[in-house]
Amino acid sequence: MRGPLLQSAALAAAVLAGNLVVLTLFLNPEATLRRDGLGLALCLFLPYLLAGTGALTAAALAGDWALDVRDGRRGRVLPAHPWFAALCCLATTLAALVFWSNLWAYGHALPLPVLRGLLASTFVLAGAALVLLVLGLDAVLFPRHGRGVPTVLAILAAAAGVIVPLALRPDPVAEPRPVPLNITTRPPARRVVLVGVDGLGPETLREVLATGSPTALAALLSRGASGPLSTLRPTEGPPLWATVFTGKLPRHHGVKGFVSYRLRLSRSNFDLLPKWAGIGALEHARLVTRRAAMPSTARRGPALWSALNAFGISAGAVRFWGTHPAERVQGFMLTPHFHTTSGAAQTAALHPANLAWEVRARRVTPADVDAALVGEFLDPEGAGDPWRQALVTPALAPDLSYQRAAAMLREAHDPAFFGFAFHGLDAVGHDFLRFDRPEMFGNVTAEEQRRYGRVRDRYLAFVARWLDEQADALREGDVLLVVSTYGMEPVPLWRRLLLPGARRSGTHEGAPPGMLVAVGGGIRPGARIEDASLLDLCPTILYLMGLPVARDMEGRVLSGMIEESLLRSQPVSFIPSYASLAVTPPVAEDLPPPPEEP
Repeated sequence: MRGPLLQSAALAAAVLAGNLVVLTLFLNPEATLRRDGLGLALCLFLPYLLAGTGALTAAALAGDWALDVRDGRRGRVLPAHPWFAALCCLATTLAALVFWSNLWAYGHALPLPVLRGLLASTFVLAGAALVLLVLGLDAVLFPRHGRGVPTVLAILAAAAGVIVPLALRPDPVAEPRPVPLNITTRPPARRVVLVGVDGLGPETLREVLATGSPTALAALLSRGASGPLSTLRPTEGPPLWATVFTGKLPRHHGVKGFVSYRLRLSRSNFDLLPKWAGIGALEHARLVTRRAAMPSTARRGPALWSALNAFGISAGAVRFWGTHPAERVQGFMLTPHFHTTSGAAQTAALHPANLAWEVRARRVTPADVDAALVGEFLDPEGAGDPWRQALVTPALAPDLSYQRAAAMLREAHDPAFFGFAFHGLDAVGHDFLRFDRPEMFGNVTAEEQRRYGRVRDRYLAFVARWLDEQADALREGDVLLVVSTYGMEPVPLWRRLLLPGARRSGTHEGAPPGMLVAVGGGIRPGARIEDASLLDLCPTILYLMGLPVARDMEGRVLSGMIEESLLRSQPVSFIPSYASLAVTPPVAEDLPPPPEEP
């Protein structure tokens, strides 16, 4: 009996493994079975087949023991294959759940025809699982019924669970040709400063302001407009900031994440692999290799700085995810990889490269961070504890380094658009949120709460002081935008149980909203920004600088935060697209290791 049972488990595992291969093809529309089939078979199908066969066999044996099966043929849809319908039902159910979770996670990254095919495939798998469940129950409740038709239906349902989703996968659609665009140089209507502070959401802002600190942030909010900013899934820096600077969803700008993947025996790069499918185990087995993505070369079409440069307007950007390797802009660009590299590899992280020695001279190492500054966040008695490193290494030292470098670059070039990103608040939120909200975790002592419970608030106050300085330094008519592409929330209990010992306590995988604060010329003080998203930032910046908005951008100008007098004197203008401005950025052959986003 064990041989037929093993065959049933192997057939059901083949259904699950086949569906994971099909899902991988959905997530990577450019991949094909003809070119990548061997790699998919070796690295995905075979491992899932073997692991699934073992797991499903164990489940069937447990079912035999639990049900105390006496009649070996009772309840069989396929008389020669015990547990076939039940195991295939379990396999297709699991496949449907994985399809649905990836549809939910990557909905903004996949082309619409792929999304429709993926959604239809999810319903097909759910329907196949339901048919197998009904057939199995029929065999158990009515064992004397003939098994001819149910047997055929069970085989067809299991096969359809793989064949139909594969058939529903659409062919890739070629991008339309860019619309020719003639542009003449013009001065900007006003200068714009954009500061990224990821990890700051509406809830965090309310909690911090309720404590009466930081006063600098409260003063900034009173001077301008503010409101929540809806984000995208997945909440990874490169696709989110590429959306900010293009006004398009990841499915259109092409930036998918920090890394890409390579399968053994396949020459293709896979931008996405299925979530909840144990890809980490395949990496440990060296069947899948994680590679650093090159977001600026993967991006389709121009970013904000290319549009500004086309009008003869200079731009500078420091430390934004998705900008590596640095593009040859009129102005400057410094990517987040600069402080993780050395020597010649740093040239890919900075333009113009001849300023590399000046940027290096402003680097602050963790050992350079003054103890008095650390004491502003941690109690002096905690100077030697392990949480000091969690504050200094990923947060304080890099933020100080890029802050100093940005000041030097901005002074040297004085661009009309200047952008800079703090990553420290995000890093601090990942590690210290548990001490902020001990009631959500239950294992935080009173002493830990006393010593670390205000670290996140104090770090926000540190950032807010710099923001207030930038607001005070605005020239007449200039605008300051503070942008958080996502908020932060406690790691759910189920994740903490699945990852025992995990130190991180804050997460943004659930896509909590970020924040937008706007201050300066033409901004309505005290205005509440409603229904804003990351897609709206690029059109709004173009408008504020007096430039036309592209109709192929998927956002809108946030007119609710702009004074009526400005809207009347400067109506929104449009052009078809900035796509014809796209240029091929330099390709860096020696990229640094992919960063581990906090």
